[in-house]
Amino acid sequence: MASNWRKTALRRYSEFQLIGRDPVLMLGLLISASFVFLFVVWPLLRVVVQGFFVFGTRVISLEYFARYIDPYFARHNWYTLRDTMTMGLATATGGTILGFIVAFTLVRCSYPFQRVSHALSLIPTISPPFAIAIAVILLFGRAGLITKDWLGINFALGVNDIYGLDGLVLVQIITFFPVAYLIIRAMLERLDPAMEEAAQSLGASKLHILRTVTLPLLVPGFAGSFLLLFVESLADLGNPLLLTGTRNVLSTEIFLAVNGEYNQQKAAALSLVLLIPTLTVFIVQRYWVSRRSYVSITGKPTGGQLQIKEWYIRWPFIILTSLSLLLVAVLYAAIAVGSFTRLWGVDFSFTLVNYAIAFNRGMEAILDTTFLSAITTPIAGVLGMIIAFLVVRRQFSGKEGLDFVSNLGAAVPGTILGIGFIIAFIGPPLPALIIIFGAFLLYLMGRVQTVRAGKWLAAAVGLGIGLGLVFFMPRLIGEWWGDWYIAVLALVLTIFLLLFGVFSAERKNRRLVLIILLAPIIGLLLFVIGPFPTEWLATFGRSLGGMGAKIVTSMADWIDVFTQVPLPAHGLLLVAIGGYVMGMFKPKRQLPFTVILLAIGVLLVFAGKPLALVGTSYIIIAAYAVRSLPASLRAGVASLQQIDPAIEEASTSLGADAQITFRRVTLPLIAPAFLAGLIFAFARHMTSLSAIIFLTTPKWKILTVLILSEVEQGGMNIATAYAMIVIVIVLVAIGLFYLFMGRVFRTDYQDMGPGDLKPN
Repeated sequence: MASNWRKTALRRYSEFQLIGRDPVLMLGLLISASFVFLFVVWPLLRVVVQGFFVFGTRVISLEYFARYIDPYFARHNWYTLRDTMTMGLATATGGTILGFIVAFTLVRCSYPFQRVSHALSLIPTISPPFAIAIAVILLFGRAGLITKDWLGINFALGVNDIYGLDGLVLVQIITFFPVAYLIIRAMLERLDPAMEEAAQSLGASKLHILRTVTLPLLVPGFAGSFLLLFVESLADLGNPLLLTGTRNVLSTEIFLAVNGEYNQQKAAALSLVLLIPTLTVFIVQRYWVSRRSYVSITGKPTGGQLQIKEWYIRWPFIILTSLSLLLVAVLYAAIAVGSFTRLWGVDFSFTLVNYAIAFNRGMEAILDTTFLSAITTPIAGVLGMIIAFLVVRRQFSGKEGLDFVSNLGAAVPGTILGIGFIIAFIGPPLPALIIIFGAFLLYLMGRVQTVRAGKWLAAAVGLGIGLGLVFFMPRLIGEWWGDWYIAVLALVLTIFLLLFGVFSAERKNRRLVLIILLAPIIGLLLFVIGPFPTEWLATFGRSLGGMGAKIVTSMADWIDVFTQVPLPAHGLLLVAIGGYVMGMFKPKRQLPFTVILLAIGVLLVFAGKPLALVGTSYIIIAAYAVRSLPASLRAGVASLQQIDPAIEEASTSLGADAQITFRRVTLPLIAPAFLAGLIFAFARHMTSLSAIIFLTTPKWKILTVLILSEVEQGGMNIATAYAMIVIVIVLVAIGLFYLFMGRVFRTDYQDMGPGDLKPN
């Protein structure tokens, strides 16, 4: 047994050594794996652990799990779990059926206005997740335009209204059916019509073909849609907060545990209860439905689609689709009209006051949301493409795990992820940082070309010096020890490292070493001098007053996002760059360079309160990136699978390394998918709610949270104005994207997976 374990370990180590021969590729693996570990695995682990411990202590407590058998709490808890499962199952069933009806109508029934209908079907994916709930309340609420003003319904005690599970399920079906529509439409367009044509040639009717051939071929699409919508429904927060009425579901219970009771343990325990069904469904969807080995799909069909002309099949589909799309159009028209209405239900006169209030009161939220979404979009896009390249083009242990965890960020309910971020980053995540720094240390040691004892001795000395600075400097300078002073000390040491590195490099490599090592120096220099101009800019902005103050002070905060990057990121970057340039040094100079490098790296990564991100913009950026990473990853995987590896192998055989091949060969070929992933990620960021509702601060306001706040305070007209602003921003971004790509009004349909979930 020990011998087998040793052989396995050696084989795994050999695999990583092969990747390590290309330092750029190895760094890509390290950075992407560190990101998903730190911002996906670590928060989820903290949520699981926190459910069993009283927050802030090491006292084990099973109180909130025991409530499921405690007679006093059991009835409420089990009813909440029952309603949650009922909501998920009903939404998944109804959304899958509606998605199939719309997809079948647009693909097989010669439906008119194809482009308009397709665009109308996708509007819910580019609007805030609870926009439909707002529209339903305006039209069908107790004081709704249709229910009260037109139909005269008086919702007395006992009369069913829109509030409750039935209304919530209806809203969620309309909100999430586009997911099922896209999946099933993609499958319908890819089905080989040969089997249906064979059945038709044998005399089978169109209805019989639909029942015995088409529907069985679409079973994986139905199953995948059902599972995805089930997860989406359970993860939804905005709609349940507005429409559950007297009923309870787990997502709202978790939200109230944090924002109402300030009880982190209860929220974590309920999150674990919610995590079990969603994670189970995600695993089933990933490893069972995604295989689809028994479906006749051949890429592009060999013939045209079998069109339905029989009226008794065609017209029911057309009528149901038309009614559904009409309902979507009416709901969004209600949002648009409500945004220009003085007071919905009382005074329907036209006004621009709502937009004036929205821009005046919410300008900072509009600017901050757009800025953070734009900043996060390329981060998620690049990470997704790097992971996709590693998953598709490289063989190494843990590849499946990296792919799984990268997709997990969108499959886990956003409320769970948000709570995990609070628990994980309210203080320094030292265990996670130690693991990540250890991985970078192994990479660095692999680049040192000397005997094993010598390089590990150098590592021990460097780590010792760095830890000495971390533990003893606070005692020497006391209250002066903070991030700014840590950065100043690290900057001085890094300048010395630069001089030593240039002197130690081979003569032909000195210029390149100088250029590369300037990057961490510039980063630290910006960190040191950054607060001075931004403080002046913020002071100047506040003196302006009015709208100008909001815009200028927001710009000052934006500059800080670029200059005040957390110091552990600087430290890991320095270690990564040091490992890259190590091969350019004279062998005898590598060990002293390693000592200095590790001392600075340890100082930057572990000094002060590293990665205590709660309250900063970076935790929102990380949450956005985690939620949109799977979309970019799946787009990259789909594109790379369509590219013959021989093209990249030809580049490698001509002497190009991995980064040159990826930059000059692979990236141009996957550019359309990359850019599509970017715009999809931006839309997800702009409309996300549950993952970041716990992470916003007065300094960093998010528009979807502001919309929810307005609804809770009764400002429905202002909320509709905010919702329209979000929709317009996303539509403008999409329009600019297609204009840039030169494909205006062109739509590409792509099969979706667990990473393509709509944010909530």
